[in-house]
Amino acid sequence: MIKKIQASIKNIWPEFHKHKQNDHLKSFYTFTDYWHLWTMSIFVLAVTALSPLCIVTLIHYQLIQKSVDSELNLRTERLTSNAKRSVAFFMEERLDALIFTVNEMGYEQLTENDKLAEILKNLKLGFGGVSDLSVFDEDGSQVAYAGPFNLKGKNYKCQPWFLQSLKKKYFISEVFTGYRDIPHIIIAVKSIKPDKSFFILRATLDTERLMKTLTSYKTGDHTDIFLINHKGILQTPSTNYGNIFTQTDLEIFNYSSNTEVTMSTCQKVPVILGHSFISTDMVDTPFILMVQKKKAGMMHIWLKLRRNINWTVGISVVLIVLVITFASTFMTNRLYLIDKAKAEAMLQMEQNQQLAAIGQLAAGVAHEINNPLAVINQTAGYVKDLYSFKDEPRSDAEIIENIDSILEAVDRCGTITQQLLGFVRQFDIKIKKISLQKIVSDVLSFHKKEAEYRGIKVTVSIPDTISDMETDSGKLQQILVNIINNAFQALDEGCCLDIIASQIDTRTIELVIQDTGCGIPEDNLSKINEPFFSTKQDQMGTGLGLSITYGLVKKLGGNIFVQSTEGVGTSFTITLPVKIQEGEFS
Repeated sequence: MIKKIQASIKNIWPEFHKHKQNDHLKSFYTFTDYWHLWTMSIFVLAVTALSPLCIVTLIHYQLIQKSVDSELNLRTERLTSNAKRSVAFFMEERLDALIFTVNEMGYEQLTENDKLAEILKNLKLGFGGVSDLSVFDEDGSQVAYAGPFNLKGKNYKCQPWFLQSLKKKYFISEVFTGYRDIPHIIIAVKSIKPDKSFFILRATLDTERLMKTLTSYKTGDHTDIFLINHKGILQTPSTNYGNIFTQTDLEIFNYSSNTEVTMSTCQKVPVILGHSFISTDMVDTPFILMVQKKKAGMMHIWLKLRRNINWTVGISVVLIVLVITFASTFMTNRLYLIDKAKAEAMLQMEQNQQLAAIGQLAAGVAHEINNPLAVINQTAGYVKDLYSFKDEPRSDAEIIENIDSILEAVDRCGTITQQLLGFVRQFDIKIKKISLQKIVSDVLSFHKKEAEYRGIKVTVSIPDTISDMETDSGKLQQILVNIINNAFQALDEGCCLDIIASQIDTRTIELVIQDTGCGIPEDNLSKINEPFFSTKQDQMGTGLGLSITYGLVKKLGGNIFVQSTEGVGTSFTITLPVKIQEGEFS
């Protein structure tokens, strides 16, 4: 296709350059005109064709982007909610086990170390994640312990978790190290002794089981799931923020029982952030579940789809541009050929119209030549008779007088013939210095006998002060012939034809040709410059005279205006430059 386009373009411009210097084609086009037409057609067609495609693509992008964002938010929200329920269930399940143990065993059995060890064993078998059990009295002394750490006899009266446990019936602590120097979580249940004092049953949860629970919800390397407390300190390790107890710069949201999803950034990378406060039916925990998903990692499918769309749109744009270029080139080429044919046809019509104008002048020439021919005929016959019917010779003076009459008549015929030939030759003459008076006189000379015969009064008012013109004499001559011929055809006997010239300024001459003929109907005034429009009856006119005249005036760099009143007359006003240069008209 590209080769076809290149070939079409090559067909246009060489052919164009070949003919663009032809004078008869210059008025119909220039190289710039066709180049502008070609580029503008490509631009307009491209904008028209590509705008809907681009708009639809952008709308499609926006819709898909909104759909993808909505889907990503929904998936993140679902993942956060599911992970929240698992963590909450992890905490609640072990809290319920402690409550059940306290209610079923009582203080006496729980303070027996063997019994407490058996309970710990059963909790590990049933639930897992419990590392040890302890029983504390109300002053913080540990009265029973079952577990792997050496914590017997420890007093927890000043420990933050113990102080908070005294205020609540059920308590779940943050992750801390405590006496064992290992990150762990405390679940404590406060109960009443038989003597109405209270004691606390505490279970220690290791964070490994909790971290495994969170890790099970990771959907890829782009997902980071972890716990923080209400101060933004990590309670479990985070891929993006580091190990436990690291202070993060995450925004702490107001408490809400619902899972919320927001757009954020992590290390200048766009992420989708889901968060939810973890609570059980009986106690609120200090944990906030955070889920971060890198947007780019979640959008790899969409990015692949977008690349496919981009390729499709890109290929479509290239194909459309190629087709538009080919079509514009083809249409411009066809238009060039049509204009070329039109120019050649107009040249032929112009030449034919010139011949028609000369034909119309032939009638006047015939009148002019008939009279001298009659004198020649009569005088020659008389001389012949002098020698045929008289024996005696005539005087030389009489013979010479008649011969002189013959010679005068021959000179007159020669003058008329030379005048006509000179008039015709001027059609081919290019720019030269001419006298407007002489051009008008030459044209009117062929209508002299017709004007005398029909009683038409012709007046010419061209001041001697008018500058000589440097113009195309042939075109100016044809303009005058066409208008004056039309005027004579519109005039009746006794009408008038006035030709008035004036110099507007040093660069412009105005020529007015007005008659008192039949005039032009108002409805036809706007059509007289159209090719093949004629008001002459019986198809006597081709309708090209005034159309060609209008074009010739434009070629000479002038303007022509027509005023007419039906039944009153018509006036043609022509303004022409005094001097034009070769190449200024075409």
